[in-house]
Amino acid sequence: MNRLRKYFIFSFVIVSMSLLAGQLGAQDRDAIIAKAKEEKVFVYYSTTDIRDGTAMIHAFQKKYPFVEPKLLRLGSTQVVVKVLQEHRGGVHLFDVISATSFQFYEIFKEGLFQMYNSPERSAFAEDFKDKEGFWVSAYHNASVVSYNTNLVKQQELPKSYDDLLDPKWKGKMLMDSRETEWYASMLQILGREKGLRLMRGLAKQELSFRPGRTLITQVLASGEAPLAVNNYDHLVQSAKKRGAPVESLPLTPVVSRVTPIALGRYAPHPNIGKLFIDFSLSEEGQKILRSFGRSSARKGIEPDDLQRKGIKLHVSDIGLAKDYARYDKEFKEIFDLR
Repeated sequence: MNRLRKYFIFSFVIVSMSLLAGQLGAQDRDAIIAKAKEEKVFVYYSTTDIRDGTAMIHAFQKKYPFVEPKLLRLGSTQVVVKVLQEHRGGVHLFDVISATSFQFYEIFKEGLFQMYNSPERSAFAEDFKDKEGFWVSAYHNASVVSYNTNLVKQQELPKSYDDLLDPKWKGKMLMDSRETEWYASMLQILGREKGLRLMRGLAKQELSFRPGRTLITQVLASGEAPLAVNNYDHLVQSAKKRGAPVESLPLTPVVSRVTPIALGRYAPHPNIGKLFIDFSLSEEGQKILRSFGRSSARKGIEPDDLQRKGIKLHVSDIGLAKDYARYDKEFKEIFDLR
């Protein structure tokens, strides 16, 4: 009887604590919204495609009509340069930043983000958020081999990265000229010796380099080259839906690059920033990004093509950015890029 009484008391305490937490959560949210109404303006720096970023901003403003959002779309290198220049000049304009992983790290290491434990954070897989609570990946981009279906027959398709070293592919492959992160990730996953052997083998294949995977997808679709070494799967799938003769070939390992979103340490409008991060990571926000073909790591969101096929993703470790200069130098030397 005594044990039963203790059980009911314990259960009552747990339920009461849960209800109190829910009330506190609602009170916190109400307080954040009240303060956000006073802030009004919101400044968002993003490396995301302008179409996707604009759609997210408009949807956010529809949910919170009192917000006056300002989106600044920047290239990966541009966002680092701008933010660091502003900081060193004592100016802090942005509230939230989302940027590709290595570029995000360059800002992160300067201490320019603050921890924010978004209530949406728990819905994301562990590989797509940091342990300290500074960032969560708003979406991720998986790198795959891709090919022109008019130029490459099924029986000719490579079955591994080593197959790309076959003489028959010499002078017939495209590659992004800004692939330091993919290079570093492949060396980490394969092991340095094996990874370098692959990279040096690829360098002998007379690759045709282009700056950016959007351009690579266009060139591939045009038939200028039959195969691309590393392309983003979502770009291939998007082009395919538009009728382009392209397809993905997810050879192992498939490296996926995170795109963290975080709140600025000196955010002029931190409460609107918190609301925007919550919205971006929410089911509603993630569905908007998925509608543009982006890949989500949030539980319960429609899986992308690779996820449906059960392809294992190797999430790029942003910690590799600590040695960016070394990896970048190696990459450019191996592939003779100036």
